[in-house]
Amino acid sequence: MTPAGVPIRDTFWNVPPLAQNALYLGGLIAVAIFVYGFYQHVRLWRAGRPEHRFDDIPQRVKLVAKHALGQARTLSQAYPGIMHAIMFWGFLALFMGTVLATIDYDITLPFWGYKLLEGRFYLFYETVLDLFGLFFVIGLGMAVWRRFVLRPPRVDPTARFAGVLALLFVINVSGFVLEACRLAVTHVWWAPWSPVGWALGQGMLAAGLGESALRGTHLAVWLGHAALSLFFVAIIPYSYFVHLVTTPLNIFFSKLTPRGAIPKIENIEEAESLGISKLEEFSWKRRLDFAACVECGRCQAACPAYAAGTALSPKQIIVKLKRHMHGQAPGPIHGELIKPEELWACTTCMACVEECPAFIDIVDTIIDLRRYLTLSEGALPSTAPQSLQNMQRAGNPWGLPAGERLAWAQGLDVPVMAPGKEVEYLYWVGCSASYDKRNQAIARSVVAILKKAGVSFGVMREERCHGEVARRLGEEYLYQTVTTENVEHINQYKFKKVITHCPHCFNTLKNEFPQFGGTYEVLHHSQVIDDLVQSGRIKPIKPVTGTVVFHDSCYLGRYNGIMGAPRRAAAAVPGLSVIDPPNARERGLCCGGGGGHMWMEVKSAKRVNIIRTEELLATGARTVATACPFCLAMLDLGRKVVGAEERLAVKDVSELVAESLE
Repeated sequence: MTPAGVPIRDTFWNVPPLAQNALYLGGLIAVAIFVYGFYQHVRLWRAGRPEHRFDDIPQRVKLVAKHALGQARTLSQAYPGIMHAIMFWGFLALFMGTVLATIDYDITLPFWGYKLLEGRFYLFYETVLDLFGLFFVIGLGMAVWRRFVLRPPRVDPTARFAGVLALLFVINVSGFVLEACRLAVTHVWWAPWSPVGWALGQGMLAAGLGESALRGTHLAVWLGHAALSLFFVAIIPYSYFVHLVTTPLNIFFSKLTPRGAIPKIENIEEAESLGISKLEEFSWKRRLDFAACVECGRCQAACPAYAAGTALSPKQIIVKLKRHMHGQAPGPIHGELIKPEELWACTTCMACVEECPAFIDIVDTIIDLRRYLTLSEGALPSTAPQSLQNMQRAGNPWGLPAGERLAWAQGLDVPVMAPGKEVEYLYWVGCSASYDKRNQAIARSVVAILKKAGVSFGVMREERCHGEVARRLGEEYLYQTVTTENVEHINQYKFKKVITHCPHCFNTLKNEFPQFGGTYEVLHHSQVIDDLVQSGRIKPIKPVTGTVVFHDSCYLGRYNGIMGAPRRAAAAVPGLSVIDPPNARERGLCCGGGGGHMWMEVKSAKRVNIIRTEELLATGARTVATACPFCLAMLDLGRKVVGAEERLAVKDVSELVAESLE
């Protein structure tokens, strides 16, 4: 028996036994409907192909704690992040409050005679729930304002979302009304510990409501609140609210392997299907991806192809596949549901994946769909087939003679790898610096720096294009063929590390060559230069007065998290100030050259490299520093197109450092 005057939760105050019994019966029915609906989802996911995602459980739990409970990725954007976070935390607090109330009344009290919600703990419980309930209402208001007043292009101001927000609002506000009526009638001394309910109750009393009216209002609202709450529980698996379950699940089962490693088609010669053309070919995890999409549009807002006015919206790709999975968009995937031009417009920059709060592997899905078009339909766009043929025939996308691969090194006395001779670094030069006149300056600068530092290194005569472009375009067969050959050639030499200057080479050798028996320690040239500067093995001495704006390569920054080293390398030049453009680091804007776009034309309103060039020009810097030959080529072209050749120079960080060593 609780002593008089001790704060206590009176669970069924003013609620008759018949209504109480109806609540329990309704609860059982709602939970049964929920379980059945969720079971249907699980059946749909499990119909997909197998995929192992049960490794490293502790890491997966940490991801859920950080990004589902902590809302870390969601909060990376101010207004929508705060809006969603306070709604989520408010909902979570109210849900946990309901769970505690159920435990208190239906478990601890009847079985052990222990009242959980009383005394100081109950006062804390009431205050926390009131405040989080208020946050929830504020978040709902922010959501309404954003979706139906501000109306950013990435969100849909439809009746469906209006209904979702209205239901949540009515459930939450009706809970405050219940509390207000109870406190206004009981006049308990602890009423102010429920600040929102107490204030609302005082307003009701000031309005002249007597005890009878308050009790009548309480019972009527309680019945409606209970019915709506149970309705909410029941419809979760059948509505937009399913993301309350699917998003944390998708985060838990998210990709733990390197972001830049595309899954290998095993036994490609005997594979029954090449790429994906129908729902049955998606794995269970990819189906969960589709189900987890909350249609927030963050991917679309971050997508450079969408900004350029191409046919691609990553949001619509996933939404259409989700509706197809649920039978709402029948017909073939290719050509009808998703047009080829949507898939080819993707630069594989990974901006969509970086922004997605549900951790959906959008780029991997696009590449799987591309694989079908390339391998099964032979439907590559524009000039891409010729570039792939050149890779196969001549070992480079231009089709230039293999014998000219080391022409860039003429006069530099560059050491060549030999069997039995060990060096510190195998320098993988790549096709761009081997054949492209402008990018050859990068290779020459890297060699100058390595020689100045006394580093032992060598280049490989047998080096040929590793086919990264082919893999991103869906030509997995060509990629596997040339990669196998490259790995065999590399493995005949002795070295400690591999150095690359092209982020596409870096990502491929580091993250994808291990699929073919080529596991090496791979460093980007900016990392090596930074280390040489920090260790004192080289010292830039020639001062350069001015400001450079650093452009992050998608495959170096977003794919592999290397953002500090190239900036430090550039900043090591005396007098040079390094600044960031508005879109930088993890949110760096793509140059437009990835995903095979260096070798094909994509119809757009405005090219991606022009958008990025204009953004860089707006910073006022006279020089753009890059760490990628693709980026250098695309931005160099961009400045020429916009007529800024005299106002803006584009240089690799190795060139800046090498010039300062003279």
